[in-house]
Amino acid sequence: MELEELKSTWQALSKSVEKQELLTDQTIEKMNWEKYRSKLNKIGYSEYIGSIICFIGAAYLFMNFAKIDSILMQIFAIIAIALLFVLPIISLKSLHAVRNSHIASKTYIQAIEDFAKRRTRFQKLQKLNVSMALFLMLISIPVLSAIQGKDLGELPHFWTLIFPITVIFFVGFARWVLKYYNKILNETEKMLSEISN
Repeated sequence: MELEELKSTWQALSKSVEKQELLTDQTIEKMNWEKYRSKLNKIGYSEYIGSIICFIGAAYLFMNFAKIDSILMQIFAIIAIALLFVLPIISLKSLHAVRNSHIASKTYIQAIEDFAKRRTRFQKLQKLNVSMALFLMLISIPVLSAIQGKDLGELPHFWTLIFPITVIFFVGFARWVLKYYNKILNETEKMLSEISN
């Protein structure tokens, strides 16, 4: 009888330990998923704010389209409005793809490989966005001056000082943002690598 009791106690204890291990594993996976999402939310907040600004800019150009007299400036305004809608969509979709990699449903190696692919795609799309945003800036300046009824040639030092400084500022800011995004992505990848160890 004592042997039977010992066996049943041992089995109950064994089941309890297995259940505890399963709960611990699930808790760790949940914590890792939350850390993963938290890291990428840092990029998300910036992208959401940038998207709102783009949509407001598109609405402004659309509402003031009638003030533009020149056909060329109207074409530039249409291109600018389209870019102001397309840029955030590209950016948010690429961010969504990186954020929604379900690391908990994959092995650690698969999760790291999947993240690396999504990260590379995100970085390429961000570089494309920067190029398109620079083009947007170049066509938006004359459109905005047309809305205000000003000729860029009349502004003193516009082409020799103001415009080059604006481009340099834009490129510097874009590089800083890309560097910041890469830092977050590197930290996220490092976190995934540490999970596997």
